[in-house]
Amino acid sequence: MNVNNHNYGVSEDLVLIYDAPDQTTAEIVLATLQSAGIQAFIQNPNRAPASGMLPHLGLASPRGVLVAPADAYAARAVLETREPNEEELAEEAANDPISLEEAEARVK
Repeated sequence: MNVNNHNYGVSEDLVLIYDAPDQTTAEIVLATLQSAGIQAFIQNPNRAPASGMLPHLGLASPRGVLVAPADAYAARAVLETREPNEEELAEEAANDPISLEEAEARVK
């Protein structure tokens, strides 16, 4: 799905990269992409106060996350990256030779 909307300040068509089920999820996906250096936009960021009732009325309110076509591959890769589980995080922490105190001292 391409969206040509100059309100986003982008001269090229945008590609729907993620169809979020709700506004909160859309904002999390947006922040994830932006933190990876990918410019992204929420399809419908300005919702009316009563728009939360739209799904209950059987009406959809689009909350797609959009990116430029050139960023689509990278955006998909970022979103498909799985987060480490608790065991993996604990193993990583155990294998890290630097303690939190030592790391903080290095920063100061």
